[in-house]
Amino acid sequence: MSVPMPGADRHRLHLVPAEGPLTGQRIGVPAATLPAATGQDGLPALLTLNSAVDPVSAAVRLVPLAAVPDGVVAVNEDLAARLGLDEGSEGRDWRLDAVPVEPVKSVTLESSVEAPFDVLAREIGEAGLQGTLLWIPSQEDAELWIDVPGSAAFRVRALEAGGRRGVLVEIGERTDVELFVSSARNGVDIVILADCSGSMSVPDIPEYSEGSAYSGYSTHGGTRGRPRMDVLRSALNDLLEMRLRISGRVSRLAMLKFTHVTEHVFPRDGGMAELDAGSTGPAVEEFRNAVAVLRPEDAGTDIGNALHEAANLLYLHGKPGNERLIVLVSDGAHWSRRGNDGVGEVVYADREPVSLMEYLHVNTKVRLHAVGVSTMAMYRRWIAAGNRGGEVFEPNHELLQQLVRVGGGDAAAIGGFDVLARYFSGLGAGMTRRVSLGRARRHRPDETLPPRLGEALRLLARQHRVNTAAGAAHQETHDARSLGQRLRESTGVAIGESRRALGRALFREEPVLIAVNRAVVTLQTRPHPTFERDLASAFSPARLATVPPELTEPLDTLGTLLEQLRAARQNGAWDTARRIAWVAELATAMDALVVALKTLPDVRHPPGAPANTAPLASAPDAHAQEPPKDPHGATPAPVPPRDGYDSTETGTYVPAPAASTPTAPEPDRQTPTTTPLFRYRGEE
Repeated sequence: MSVPMPGADRHRLHLVPAEGPLTGQRIGVPAATLPAATGQDGLPALLTLNSAVDPVSAAVRLVPLAAVPDGVVAVNEDLAARLGLDEGSEGRDWRLDAVPVEPVKSVTLESSVEAPFDVLAREIGEAGLQGTLLWIPSQEDAELWIDVPGSAAFRVRALEAGGRRGVLVEIGERTDVELFVSSARNGVDIVILADCSGSMSVPDIPEYSEGSAYSGYSTHGGTRGRPRMDVLRSALNDLLEMRLRISGRVSRLAMLKFTHVTEHVFPRDGGMAELDAGSTGPAVEEFRNAVAVLRPEDAGTDIGNALHEAANLLYLHGKPGNERLIVLVSDGAHWSRRGNDGVGEVVYADREPVSLMEYLHVNTKVRLHAVGVSTMAMYRRWIAAGNRGGEVFEPNHELLQQLVRVGGGDAAAIGGFDVLARYFSGLGAGMTRRVSLGRARRHRPDETLPPRLGEALRLLARQHRVNTAAGAAHQETHDARSLGQRLRESTGVAIGESRRALGRALFREEPVLIAVNRAVVTLQTRPHPTFERDLASAFSPARLATVPPELTEPLDTLGTLLEQLRAARQNGAWDTARRIAWVAELATAMDALVVALKTLPDVRHPPGAPANTAPLASAPDAHAQEPPKDPHGATPAPVPPRDGYDSTETGTYVPAPAASTPTAPEPDRQTPTTTPLFRYRGEE
């Protein structure tokens, strides 16, 4: 059985402190509101706030809490502030919808403030983003933001979640989260290490053009692809073009080429240089020339020495406060583990690159990114095309992956044109780092609520009880007035129709009007000890010598109801809701009697006695002309005695025996002499 979602027609939004289980996107609802199978993590939903401009939609998580009273949806103050809700707007039109939820495969967050990279990464990691929901709207150009508790909002720079729109997506344990910080907001000093060993001349990179897939190796004389060095030079030119679009925080850059020795190629005079939108023409041309002269050399690869030189540059020429980054671009090197895997050997940090990089990262806060050129699959396809190779030409990225692991960088980017182009274009715009997410703390259902939140919910519960009682009283007042009007109208029509069809009135207007008005006042204000007796007396119909068959059933129904009213009074049933029900039943009985009377034919009327089918005139406001009070709370007007019948008597209410001869119509239509159709036992 499905459970309807909370909505503005049945619930009201209330603001509560952002504590305990109600923080972030979590809002509290009564436990009975959600399906029984809902876990302690709650139910993902979409909250939509309607406004005069555009509706505002936000992803939320409905948390069932026993402390939240029925009819209340508790919104934490932090979430309310982000949605533009305040105490004065709790009554806005809103709704909650259940929508599909897709897992997020990867997401890149961009900082909106200037702060150290390490600080931002730590804030994201400790924010407990696992379980965070995002609403992907249908509009293509809509921006997405994630609010990180204790930090600023982060813009969603990229997101992969199946490509669907109009859905909720959820960040989970398997989501890859990256932090991007623009160069305009965060200064970063970069040293590029370009591998110029002999293996970089191998042409095993398939041709690639923008907007198309790899074309593979040419078949026109042609088993040659692009040399690995060409890919490196192209990617470095992409880096330059992106850097020239960025202005902001001061960032410096240097480039070293390495084989078994390391050589400084940019800037020409050593050190590091600024390279951004404010750079002069000579600096830009110098970088382009340095890239153009990079060539593979007939030499081996000493990555450890290159790392040592790069670290010295960052230490001597980096700007204090900037991020320090080494970008190693290589097709790899043949490397075997040392240290713990070696026996009886001494390991020197400057000779063993993994130990060196670990030392640099821990002690100087230098990070390393590695970009691997070519792959074994590319190399094997090149060999399969008829080319000769050798072990020294095989790409080997195991060392790069180990360096990244200890150097605090992201997983190595390995591939051809597209991989290097994407990496260096991104590096030109800013820095990207993978972030490990900590687990979000889960609130147990039996856990004690924080003091402020607990007190706020208890206050809401008290207010809800008061409002419920006030609402019930208001409804009772409304019901009493509407029922009184309905009873007056139906009784007036019954009097007119009985005069038309029977030649006499079944009820007397004045006692009925007094009884109905008093009943309305009684139901709105206070208990009345003679409530049921007054109604039973006023609505006892006149005795008829002959009862038409059409009236038998409605009059029997009315008689049974009047007996129940007498019995209820004797049993002391003074419940207001039950008394409203009595009036409703009495009005229904009178409606049925009117229908039956209208089926009867007219009788001959004496001259000057026109039939009257108009309803009784409504009395003035009952509150303004309330009868004088007695010790019981109200003084009922006595009903005039009819043939020895006293309305103040009590006893079992039974029908009177029918007369054998018809009674002629009375000439006086205003004060007819009648006998009751029903008598108490003991009156005969």
